[in-house]
Amino acid sequence: MRVNWSPGDLLADQAEALGKRKQSGSQAALREAAEQFEALFVQMLLTEMRRTVPENDLLGDRRAEKLFQSLLDQELALNSSQAQGIGLAKLIYEQMSRFLPEEED
Repeated sequence: MRVNWSPGDLLADQAEALGKRKQSGSQAALREAAEQFEALFVQMLLTEMRRTVPENDLLGDRRAEKLFQSLLDQELALNSSQAQGIGLAKLIYEQMSRFLPEEED
C-alpha cells in the first residue's frame, strides 16, 4: 500500500488553518503567522538545498532516510523560526503590524 504523504504538507496545512481562523487582527496572531511563514520558507530552503547534493545508491533504497531528512528539515525550520530564526518573521511582523489597529488594554 502506498501513501502519498509529504511532511511539507503539515506546515502548509497549519498556515492554511491559521488563515481560515477568525480574522481577529491581533498582534499575537500576526506574530504567529509570521513565524509560521518563516518556518515554511526555511523548510523549503532546506529541502531545495538537499536536492543539490548528488544521491548515492550505495546503501540501496533510501526511502526511510528521505523521510527522516524531511521530518528533520521540518523540525529544524520550526525550531529556528521560534528562536531567533533568520529574521524573516521579525521583518514580516514589523511591516504588517502597521496595518493593524492598535490594541486596547
